[in-house]
Amino acid sequence: MKIGYIYHIATIALLFIVGCTNESREVCYAEPDYANVTLSSTSATIAREGGSKELFVATNREVWDATTEADWIDVSIEGNTLTLFVDENSASEERLAVITITAGSKPDTAVARFKLLQMGIPAIDLSATATANCYKAPTETTLSFRADVKGNGGADGNSRYIATHSAMLEGGSYAELIWESTFDGDKTRSTRIIAGEPFYSAAEERIYLTTGTTEGNALVALMDGGGRILWSWHIWVSNDNLTTVTSNGLEWMDRNLGALNNEPDDINNRGMLYQWGRKEPFLPSPVEYMEVPTHRYDEEYNIAETEEEYNAIEQEIEAKRVVLNVNNTQRGDGSHEWRYVGFEAPVALNAPGNIEYALNHPTTILGCRTDIPIGEYLFDWYMQQDLVNSSNVAMQSTSQLWGSAEAGTSYKTIFDPCPAGYCVPPAGAFGYLDKDFACAYVNSKWRKERCGWTWTDGDSYFPAVGNFDVSGLVGETSERMLYWTAESDNETMLPLGKAATLFVAYNEIYYGVYPLLDESVAASWYSYGARAYAASVRCVKETNND
Repeated sequence: MKIGYIYHIATIALLFIVGCTNESREVCYAEPDYANVTLSSTSATIAREGGSKELFVATNREVWDATTEADWIDVSIEGNTLTLFVDENSASEERLAVITITAGSKPDTAVARFKLLQMGIPAIDLSATATANCYKAPTETTLSFRADVKGNGGADGNSRYIATHSAMLEGGSYAELIWESTFDGDKTRSTRIIAGEPFYSAAEERIYLTTGTTEGNALVALMDGGGRILWSWHIWVSNDNLTTVTSNGLEWMDRNLGALNNEPDDINNRGMLYQWGRKEPFLPSPVEYMEVPTHRYDEEYNIAETEEEYNAIEQEIEAKRVVLNVNNTQRGDGSHEWRYVGFEAPVALNAPGNIEYALNHPTTILGCRTDIPIGEYLFDWYMQQDLVNSSNVAMQSTSQLWGSAEAGTSYKTIFDPCPAGYCVPPAGAFGYLDKDFACAYVNSKWRKERCGWTWTDGDSYFPAVGNFDVSGLVGETSERMLYWTAESDNETMLPLGKAATLFVAYNEIYYGVYPLLDESVAASWYSYGARAYAASVRCVKETNND
């Protein structure tokens, strides 16, 4: 037995020796001939009426087989062609089958899997009119959209992203639910926004999904074979039809981007928060609104007359802020966790900056860097100091990541977070900046409401959603509002990485890059408008698509 065993081992070893012994008596070994199998496609969809699908199976083994647990599919093999015969789907829901293709025989086998999604009720094409980074959809509906183009596929200002990464999507392997969330503090309904898993049809280059029973927001991504996010789309699930309100010559969406209504005091009016120039939405605080006192005089609170009164008000303010400002970590059945605090944007000195990093990390707030040795924070996630002016002072990029900064022109870019037909408000949306002071006082057209303000020009309510600061902490919920426009600063104005925004400074309304006010009047004025902030977006109708 011992001799036979040795002979068997020697015989196996000889199988791998190739006749390439040279003068130095080196011996070459051939690569083992392991079984392998590849498919002409990894996934497909088929109509509810049924039919057939053909696949080409490439393998280095003469024997291979295909099996599935789905009793509504018959399998036929002829040569290297696999044909799937699919029965009609009499149910309203779609159904998914996995077909396993095995080549070779044990222990030397190779396995490949093919996914087939059969439609139930006809899927609504969300991208039929135009592609976008955000699609609004009703509950309990089967939907699809194009997954071969990024955003609206249009230009992207001067970021140079398209020139280096293209506007088209390639290399997609599967779709994944990144997160889902609704405006409920106890999170019990956050798993009902998207029903089941999204599905990517490689043959059609299209993503299919079904919305659940609850209104809310979700993020769905196209992944490559290595699990890297190629692009993501915001799915805004709401049964309301959007309307518009005309203010300052623009048609404004009747609510914040991602909101379920625009009712004062209702947490559902908040919508999503966005770092300036990014398309990825972030979640506001999940805590209900409540009034917060202020030291300035208004209808409800008088300015403190004694030190004791001041301290009592201060304690009440801080106690309410602790309760109100909570970083929301809802992700439902999604695969990615939120990363809000402590993730500084990588150092990027040339376009396209940190855009690709942001696209691959849609749940990460990219805080501004504080280690740039020029004596000032550079409040930007995109690039740190890509420009230097004539005085050798580091300036920030003027890339128009969200469109034209020209007044009256609402040009939409590939990174715009608004749904089709809408875009981020252009320059001059809330007023016109005094270039010498980089801000404008527009309080005369605004009326204070509970936990928000009403723009009397159009009678539209803007809730005090709060924002994320440059470190990734949510704050000012119920106290202040911060609303982005597409306009950013330029080299002749500010070296700090700012973008034009509507904001509140102690109940007074300003539109600007930041308010040049005395610090005793508006504390922390220097941080307003930082592009690393995450703030609200109120979309407007597009007026120019060139």
